[in-house]
Formats: sequence, structure tokens, C-alpha cells
Amino acid sequence: MAAGVSVIVCCYNSASRLSETLNHLINQKVTGVRFEIIVVDNASTDNTSQFAKNILEKVSAIDYTVVSEPESGLSYARKKGYAVAKYEYLLFCDDDNWLDENYIQLAYQTMSQHPQIGILGGFASAVFESEEPSWFKQFELDFAVGDQSTSPLSLSQLPEVYGAGFIIRKTYLDKLYASGFKSILSDRKGNELVSGGDTELCYLAKYFGYEVWYNRELRLKHFMAKGRLNWSYLKRLYVGKGKTLVYTRAYQRMELSAEVPNQKLRLPFWLDTFIYKARQVLNSYRKVCFKMNDAGDKEVLKYIATRAEAMEIWNLKGRYSQLFYQIVAYQNAGKASQ
Repeated sequence: MAAGVSVIVCCYNSASRLSETLNHLINQKVTGVRFEIIVVDNASTDNTSQFAKNILEKVSAIDYTVVSEPESGLSYARKKGYAVAKYEYLLFCDDDNWLDENYIQLAYQTMSQHPQIGILGGFASAVFESEEPSWFKQFELDFAVGDQSTSPLSLSQLPEVYGAGFIIRKTYLDKLYASGFKSILSDRKGNELVSGGDTELCYLAKYFGYEVWYNRELRLKHFMAKGRLNWSYLKRLYVGKGKTLVYTRAYQRMELSAEVPNQKLRLPFWLDTFIYKARQVLNSYRKVCFKMNDAGDKEVLKYIATRAEAMEIWNLKGRYSQLFYQIVAYQNAGKASQ
């Protein structure tokens, strides 16, 4: 695989916010590092593709590609970018991420010097279109913003990193997709706020012999549109987070035990789990029923996430247990690939 960086910008109706993102990529300062920009139009209904072409075609010194992915969902868009990328390091830059001018250079150097790194994350700071909400700081990680490590070292190993500006080794994804991998999460889809595809890739990395690291010196700005800076949006975000927990908890459970959860329960495993979650929902509702409009209340958000998690398990029913068998298959495929 050729040495260099493929910057993959996944877009859904991004024309109104893409200009700053692409200009920050165009203005990258690199020495001896080849890179390309790949814009993936993920089922947009605006003029995202043409808007991107209008900006990039004016810069003859940078290779670029604009491709379409009709299947809605961030995971599908990322896979499309991976499929057309020609370099070993894939830098996934969201359409509202503004990378510091040395981001590509530093990402390349870090990945080159540490071949064990399969995924590398950076530090995102928020840029607000309108006034910063009083509650934002305590929930900033939910928005892929803020320091991801408590270590005093700039470079540290973590179990997972958020997806804004993260870098993945293409060789890792080659092994992953060759194993028949299909994400158990669609990740963000259109205006839905389900996420977790980033976390899934982090969990899978160790199965295939790679580590997840964080470099605090990798800096970017994450633009916070005013439509995301309200209590209603944060509650919607936690609905998505609750649904995502069904899948990420399955990975976490299999981290602790290589065995599929006990199938000899009196009730089917999915139903036993649903009842447990439903009880949590009922118990917490008594505490929050009169606080649902209290912006920034952590108990309200926990209730919302738990309720969404319970409903997702109910919707899956018998398919819930199949998640664990699928994860076991990925574990075995990873061992076989090493």
C-alpha cells in the first residue's frame, strides 16, 4: 500500500458547511507527504457533490475525488471512501471538522513511527455558531469535542476514540473487510442520531492485532451549528446514544467473556435483558417525570438513553442474541488473520 494520507470527507446535505472544511484541507502544510481528498456524497438531496467539485477543481496541486454512496449511513459512506482510497492512512474528516494546518503531517508521522497503531484519534475543540449553552462543557465528549485522555503524555493508548478527525490504517480495514465484516451499526443515517461505528472499529482493532491511540497534539476545530445547541437536540442525541448502547454493550460484554451470554435462562435472553432495562426505566421515571424540560439534567438524559436502549432490545427481540454470535465470528476471524 502506497505511503500517504487519504482524507475522506463523508457528507450528507453538506453544501452549507463544506467550504471551511475543504479550505482547511487545501491549506494543509505538508513536507514529503502525499495526500488526497475524497468527498463521499452519502445520499444527499442538495448540491453537495457539485459544490465540492467547484472548490477542489480550482486547486491543481491536490488530488481529489468526489464519489457517491447511495446507501444512507455513515458506515456505508466510510466504506465507500475506503474502497477508492489509494494511501495507507485513512483520515476521516467530518464535514464540520476544520483540521489545523499541520494535522496531516503529524498524523502521517505518528502512524509511520508506530506500526502497532490501527486507529489514532485527535483533540477537537468546539467553535460555536451561536452562544455556548451552559450545559455544553459537561457533555462535550458526546459531541466529539474535548480531551480524550487524562494522561499527561501527548501520545497515549486508549480503548476507544471519537471519530472526528480519526485516522485508520488501511491494512487493518483490508483484514477486517476480507473477514466478511459487516457493521452491526449503520451509524449516523440522514438526520438520525444513532452513532457508535467509531467505537465498533476501535473494539475490533485488537482482534486483528492493532491498538488504539490518541495524540493530543493532533488538533482540529469542530463546528457546532446553532441547531445542535439546544436541549431538544441533546435529548435526541441521547435517544441515539441509548440505541447505540445495545450494540456497544454487546462488544463490551464479549470483552469480559468469550462466551455467548447464557442461553439456558428461564426466559429468552433478549426478554430477560429487556425486563431488566424496563425496570430501570420505570424506577428512574419517578425521579425525572417533572424535570424533562430542565436543560442539562443528567438524570433526564440517563432516563432517555435507558428507555431508548430498552426499546431497541424490544425491536430486535430474537435477533439480539445473534449480535453476540456475530462478534464471536469477528474475534475468530481476527485471530486467523494474524
